[in-house]
Amino acid sequence: MRIAAILGGAGGIGSSIAELLLAGGDFVYLLDREPAQDRAATLVARWPESCAFIACDLHSPDDIATAFAHIEAHGAGLDVCINAAGVIQRERFVEVSPTALDEILATNVSGTYLALQAAARLMIATGGGHLVIVSSAHGLRTTAERSAYAMCKGAMLALGRALAVELAPHGILVNAVAPGPVSTGMQDAESQSRRRWQAATPLGRVAEADEVARAVVFLASAENTFITGDTLMVDGGANVAM
Repeated sequence: MRIAAILGGAGGIGSSIAELLLAGGDFVYLLDREPAQDRAATLVARWPESCAFIACDLHSPDDIATAFAHIEAHGAGLDVCINAAGVIQRERFVEVSPTALDEILATNVSGTYLALQAAARLMIATGGGHLVIVSSAHGLRTTAERSAYAMCKGAMLALGRALAVELAPHGILVNAVAPGPVSTGMQDAESQSRRRWQAATPLGRVAEADEVARAVVFLASAENTFITGDTLMVDGGANVAM
């Protein structure tokens, strides 16, 4: 049985990833904020012997350290860590306040960095594993009023490439998935930004959470033995459309 940790495990994409991993026989730790427990509670109830929820706010280095200490104490190591956590912000660049900037950076960059660092330490100790970062198509192409979010997601793609190089000698494969809009995502279904993305997508719709989850689970699987440092777009072809 592999041991997996999902940051943002109670979210739409995170819980879809968890379902696939659990169905495949993995033990899954769901790391998320306390208020986001609804989906997590359902998963724990369905798989009580192979799923556990750990309250972890990525704003808090202490929460991150405590969560991974709990995983370490389990004694079975860590084979997979997936970052599906994040917050979105829509605001004109010239109006983004220092407080708002700190808020989005704390979750989408600093907290994720520290959590992946803690995961990598456990993997190094036990001989390797898979890290998968759920970034966003906004990290590569974006729209107006998404400056902070696009910056964060671009940073996560760069981090994935850097970690792939640094952690390869330890047997750790690192990849990213960059979805466009997702039906259960953080973006308002009626927003102008989402409508523009959908209109530019050759498949003519947004992704379902399980479509993103399947891409993530493949990159995190034992079948992936030689893909690292890559970014898999899950955007219905929007990135290649004129």
